[in-house]
Amino acid sequence: MHMISRLRIHDPANQSIHSIYTEPDCEFVNPIERSQGSTINSFAQMERDVLQLQFPGIPIPRKIDDLIVKRAEKSWKKILQRVLATKIPHELFQLLETTSKKEQEALLRGLKFSSDQFIAFIYKAFLDHRFTFSQYTAEFSQKGIKEGDLPLIAYVEDEKLEIVGNSPLSEGQLKQAIQHRKRTISKFFDRGTVWHCFFITYKSLRGEERWREGQPHYHYISDKFGLERSDVINQLKSESYKLSSLPHIDLLGYPRT
Repeated sequence: MHMISRLRIHDPANQSIHSIYTEPDCEFVNPIERSQGSTINSFAQMERDVLQLQFPGIPIPRKIDDLIVKRAEKSWKKILQRVLATKIPHELFQLLETTSKKEQEALLRGLKFSSDQFIAFIYKAFLDHRFTFSQYTAEFSQKGIKEGDLPLIAYVEDEKLEIVGNSPLSEGQLKQAIQHRKRTISKFFDRGTVWHCFFITYKSLRGEERWREGQPHYHYISDKFGLERSDVINQLKSESYKLSSLPHIDLLGYPRT
């Protein structure tokens, strides 16, 4: 079963605990099994955290923990049912069976989907079309910023900076570090030598690219674009990838900045 890593950070300012969950990159996996493991583990751990805050220092009895896991498994089954019932643009499934770049570009023209629809597509591409799933991430901090100078947690909400931990950086410097952090998330679908890749960046999410007046979007590339899969991955893991002009797919429901 796929497991996620979890970092617990104690905030002495208000005696709270922040849990940060991260999923490692994966290659050629069953995406449903991957999500099942991470979802059940996350739900169960959140319930354990609540109990430990209410009863600090007291171990959770085995029977209670078994019940927590069963509740998490039940929640996962409901999520899976909801995802598989999600309506998906038919062009996405047509895309999986195309044989030319021209066909792909035609299908992607004007295509839009939400995050929920894309998750459903990942699952059904595996179930109905036998495409395994891979995910690769790349992240780069703002130049001139040392990792050791950053607090444990830093984020901006409603223009206000929130941090946990200490940092020698000013509020303005921390906001700049958050704003200029680069991250690329690439999702690959593979069946034999055929592959499709949808990737998104913080820049495209923040509306900082010249696309439909700041519309958040995914980018697309496939084996039909004349590049090796490994070369595309290397580009997407670099700080500044070079893949020429690629089709864009609007991401619906994501708030514009």
